[in-house]
Amino acid sequence: MKKFIMLLSLIALFLTPIFALAEQDFTLDETSLLNGMSRSWAQGYEPVSSNGVMTLHFPLASGKCDGRVTVTLRMKDETVSPFKGSMTAQYQRSDGLYRAALRLELRSDRVSGDYAAELVVTGQDAEGKALSGSFPLVIRIRDGLMPEENAHPQLEDLTASLIVGADGTLTAKLTNPSRYAAMTGLLLSINDPTGDVLPASTDKLPLPDLLPGESTDIEVPLTVTPSASVSLHQLQLTLVWTSLSQPGLWTEAFTLPVTQTIRLEQGGVTMPSSILQGNQATVSLPLMNMGRGDLRNVLATLVLPGITEGQSVLVGAIAAGESRDAKIIFTPGKTVLGEVSGEVRVTYEDLWGNAESFSLPVSLTVEEPAPAPAVVTLTQEIEKRLPDWLLPALGGACGLLLLALILQGSLLRRKIRRLEEDKL
Repeated sequence: MKKFIMLLSLIALFLTPIFALAEQDFTLDETSLLNGMSRSWAQGYEPVSSNGVMTLHFPLASGKCDGRVTVTLRMKDETVSPFKGSMTAQYQRSDGLYRAALRLELRSDRVSGDYAAELVVTGQDAEGKALSGSFPLVIRIRDGLMPEENAHPQLEDLTASLIVGADGTLTAKLTNPSRYAAMTGLLLSINDPTGDVLPASTDKLPLPDLLPGESTDIEVPLTVTPSASVSLHQLQLTLVWTSLSQPGLWTEAFTLPVTQTIRLEQGGVTMPSSILQGNQATVSLPLMNMGRGDLRNVLATLVLPGITEGQSVLVGAIAAGESRDAKIIFTPGKTVLGEVSGEVRVTYEDLWGNAESFSLPVSLTVEEPAPAPAVVTLTQEIEKRLPDWLLPALGGACGLLLLALILQGSLLRRKIRRLEEDKL
């Protein structure tokens, strides 16, 4: 009776098999009942523990194996194994089955937990060819010490595509950092205090169970309301789970951007259809931000082969609902003639660095300037109209007049001198 009570005081050690073989050399007969088994694997077999020893029963079958088989239990993490001593035994076929019954000695300081393991079976056929098979297992121990760790699920590499008025997806890597305990019944909920980001379906998303140290990639469908603000949003992620029959709760906040579909509309390109060599001309392009968020680093570049290969102007930032003009001044060189075709390129980005661009075709004709008219001076025009003899004659007449003036001045001075003498 005392022994029976001691057995009942042990919390059951459960075994979860996955009956998939890497090779089909061996199979597990789920319906067979071996001595020491209270039920078959198909009925939910549980191992028996007594006096610090656990016995695992495996009815194995093989249509190829001849002779004995070796059965070994390998722990995924030997450093936290609840067993000590040998975990290998050999078995002979009996009544068509290899009746494996591994007796595993439990450590006295074992820790309650969920231990990933693998049952490896090896043997050979009649020709000596090696045969093998493996069965992944999870050994659940609940009668040991409670682990001192206080692990919670970890979310890493979290990214999301959140666009105003559109459905999006949040992706992340979910890890169970515990060395001992599996996390089961995982549920994830996401909350945005602003109400701009909502779950696309259920507000509690079930996630896969995680063994100790196991990771999985998760995808969470979300939707962003049409009235959502284009800004950083702090999303609160809450995880609930069960570990070692105890409930767990963890909440963590992540900051993610809600972006917009960039809508930079353009007006018509304004530029002359023709221009003279060496003259200045201007290309003007209205740019209108029709989105819900600001745009920055708006850059317009004019490409006209032979004239300019990349003359740019920085328009700068354009707020939502605003319009600005991109104006580029250029001058065709004296070696360019005829029609020239090119484009105006516009590049821009939103507040999160998402870049977009577009280009518009442009063309103009470069013309050669008309030759400058001849400049004729007044003197040249007069000389052209007067006869050849007239200018010398006029020069002589001017000389005679000058002599007459000199003579007249001399006579007047004499007369004045005489008048002054008579008065004396």
